Amino acid sequence: MSDEMSRRAFTGTAAAVAAGLALPGPTAHGERHRVDALLARMSVADKIAQLNMPVCLPEELLGDSPDPTGTPKDREAYVRGATVVGEKGDRLTLGPGGGFFGLVNQSLSGSVEVPHPLTPRQQAEQHNHLQRLARTTRLGVPLLQISEGTHGSLGPGSTVFPEGLALGATFDPELIGRVYRAVAREARAVGIHALSTIMAELNRDPRYGRGIWSFSEDPYLTGRIVAALVPAMQGDDLACEESVVVSLCTFPMEAPNTGGLETSPVEIGKRTFRQVHLEPWRAGFTEAGALMTEASEQTIDGLVVHGSPRYLTDLLRDELRFRGVVIGNDVRGLVREQVADTSRAAAGLALRAGVDVSLSWDEIYLDQLAAAVREGTVDEALLDRAVRRVLTLKERLGLFEDPYVDPDRAERVVNGPAHRRLALEAARSCLVLLKNEGELLPLSRDRVRTLALIGPNADDSLNLLGEYNAFPTLHPVPSIREALQELVGDDVRIVHVRGCAVTGTDTSGFAAARAAARQADVTVVVVGEQTKGGYFSPDRTDGELKDTASLDLTGVQEQLLRELHATGTPTVAVVVTGRALSLRWAAEHLPALLIAWLPGEAGGRALAQALFGDTEPTGRLPVTFPRRVGQLPMSYDQKRARAHADAYVDLPSSPLFEFGAGRGYSSFRYDRLRLTHARIGTDGTTRALVDITNTGPRAGTEVVQLYVTDNQASVSLPYIRLRGVRKVRVGPGERVTVAFDLSARRDLTLVDDRMRTVVEPGTFDIKVGSSSAHIHQRVTLTVT
Repeated sequence: MSDEMSRRAFTGTAAAVAAGLALPGPTAHGERHRVDALLARMSVADKIAQLNMPVCLPEELLGDSPDPTGTPKDREAYVRGATVVGEKGDRLTLGPGGGFFGLVNQSLSGSVEVPHPLTPRQQAEQHNHLQRLARTTRLGVPLLQISEGTHGSLGPGSTVFPEGLALGATFDPELIGRVYRAVAREARAVGIHALSTIMAELNRDPRYGRGIWSFSEDPYLTGRIVAALVPAMQGDDLACEESVVVSLCTFPMEAPNTGGLETSPVEIGKRTFRQVHLEPWRAGFTEAGALMTEASEQTIDGLVVHGSPRYLTDLLRDELRFRGVVIGNDVRGLVREQVADTSRAAAGLALRAGVDVSLSWDEIYLDQLAAAVREGTVDEALLDRAVRRVLTLKERLGLFEDPYVDPDRAERVVNGPAHRRLALEAARSCLVLLKNEGELLPLSRDRVRTLALIGPNADDSLNLLGEYNAFPTLHPVPSIREALQELVGDDVRIVHVRGCAVTGTDTSGFAAARAAARQADVTVVVVGEQTKGGYFSPDRTDGELKDTASLDLTGVQEQLLRELHATGTPTVAVVVTGRALSLRWAAEHLPALLIAWLPGEAGGRALAQALFGDTEPTGRLPVTFPRRVGQLPMSYDQKRARAHADAYVDLPSSPLFEFGAGRGYSSFRYDRLRLTHARIGTDGTTRALVDITNTGPRAGTEVVQLYVTDNQASVSLPYIRLRGVRKVRVGPGERVTVAFDLSARRDLTLVDDRMRTVVEPGTFDIKVGSSSAHIHQRVTLTVT
C-alpha cells in the first residue's frame, strides 16, 4: 500500500477494555476467568492475530499489498488462522484473526463502483458467516467488527445524518445524543460492535480537511456533545443489541497542526493544551467512560504519539482514567520520524507506550512483533496486556455467548421511519442564517411566483451527504431542487440552472444563469464544497486528504454570485460546506446568507422548509468564520492582546462572522440577568437567570449563550469563554426565564504556571448574549 493510502484515509478505530474496569453491565469473576483461560492457551501467533484488525479495502485498491481483506476468500482465511506474514526467518502463520475494520464500507464511501452493494440484511448475514467461521476455530474467539461512524453507520442503506460542524451548529447536545443512539442501533443491527472517528478534537484550523468530522472550536460545547453521545451509544449494557463501543478520536490531538496539513506536526505549549484541548477528553473518558480511542498520527512537541508513554499511559490511563484500548494506525511513523531505527524496535516502542491494536496491516505489529517477543526484546507480558483488553471487550459485548445478529431486525432498524424523521430534525436544527437584510427570508408563496434556483449544489444530493457516508444510500435522497419542487408544487415556478461547477474555470453556464435570475422574483444560489466521489475524486474539495491553502469559494463560484447580483434580482446564497469559509463578497453584497453545512440525507427537505418559512433556521456558528485565511489561527476565545488587536494594514482584525452567530425569523430582548449567589467559594455553585422576550411577530427559537471572563488571573486567559448554552422556543410576545448552573470547579478553573487546574479567587464577569460578540446582559460574580 502506498504511503498516502496507508494514512488514515481508510481507517478508524477499534477497541478493547482493560481488565478490572467497571464497564456498563456486570463485572464477574467468571468473565475474568474466561479471559485468563484463553490467554493461557494462546500462542504468540494467536495473540498477535487478536491485535491486528485490518482495514477492509476494495480489491481494486490493494494492488500488491499482502492485506488479507480484498476478497471473501482472503477474509475467510484470515478468520480461520491461515494467513502467512513475513519473509525468510520471520515468516509467521497467524492465529485466527481478531476482527475487521470497515467491512461494510464496500465502496470506500464512493471511491470505487460496487455493482451489487450489500443490503442491511446481507450485511448482517455476512457478519454472521464470518462469526460462524471464527467459532469453529481451536479457541473459538469471536470477531470484533469495527466501522467508521462519524455521522452514521457506513453500511449501504444506513441513515446519513448531518456531519461534523453541522451537528455542532445545532448547539443541542441532547439532540446529538439521540442522533448517535440511532447510529449505534443501525450499526449493531447489522453486526458492527464499535464505531470510530467520533470526534473529541477541537476544530481550530479550517484548512485541515479532516476537521470535517469535528463538532466545534470550543472546548465546552465539544465536551457537552461528547458527554451526551458516549452514553447514548454505549448504553447501560454493551451486550445489548442497540449498543456499540465508542472510539473517540484522535488522542490527544491532530490539529491545529503546522500549515493545516494532514500528519504535519503539532507545536503547542503544555499549558495551552491543558487549558484549551483537554476538556472534551475529560468529558468523554473520565465523565462518560468511552472505551476506545485512536492514537494521533502526529508528533506533538517532537513526541511521536504512537511511541509516547507520556500521552498514551500517563495522561490517558493514569490521569483521565481511560480503561479502553488504544488503536494505532501509524506505528510506521516511529520509523519514518527516525525514533525507531527498525520495524522491530518500533514494535517494542509502540506496545510499551500503550498502542494495543493495529489497523494498518504493517509488519511492525505482525512478524516483527513476533520476532521481538521471541528474541526477548519485548516482554510477552506486554503482549498479554493488550490481548487481555481485546478479549475483555469481546466478553463485555456478549460475543462469546452470542456473536450473531438477526437479519430481519437489520431490515427493520436500518433507515427506519423514526431515524428518517430524526435526520430531518437534525438537518433543520443545523442551518445557520447569518444575514437576512430586509427580511428577505422566509420566502412567501404569495409573493414569489418564479424562483431561480442556481448553483452547482442546487441539484446535487450527494454533495449534501459529506464524507464517510453510507454509499450507496439505497433509499431516495432528494436534492434541494427536488425538495423545493415537492414543497411548493404548482404554487411557485422553479427555473433551475447549474451555472458552474464547484471546481474549474468554465463560465459557459453564466448566460443561462443570468437569464433565469432576470425572469425570477428571487434567486436562490447554492454554492460551496464538494465531498462526493470518495478519496480519489479530483474534484473533491473537503475531507480527509483534502487540506487547503485558501478558504475562498473554489472555481468560479464567487464570480457566479457577482453575475447574479448584477441582475438586480434579490439573491439568497446557500453555502454547502464542511469547514469555515471566507465569504467576504457574499456577506457584503448579498441580502441573505444561509450556511447549510453538510446536512445529510434530509438536508434538501430541511433547506426547502427553512427557505419558505415552514421551519426556521435555528443553528449557530460552532466555529469562527475568518475574513481571509491570513487571519489564522482564529478562534473566538483569544487572549486579550489578540482580541483587542489593531487592524491589519489591509484587513480588520475581527472575524467575518463570530462564534455563536446566527439568527432565526424572530427577534428577542434580554433582561434582568441575576445570580442566586453573587459571592461563592472556590468550590461553590450559583445559578444565573435571565429573561428572554420574543419581540417578533412569530414564534421563534433563541440560542442563549453564557460566557465567562476572569477579570484577574495569574496567567493570561482567553478574553471570553463559553460556559453554558440553552436553546429555547418562545412564542410571540412571550417571556421565558432561562437558567444556567455555574460551578466554580467546573466553569471557573484555569491551568496555572505549575500545570495545576485551580480556581483562583477574584471577580468574574458573567455575560449572556446571542453570540460571542453580541452580549446583552452581564453581572459580576465574586469568588472568595
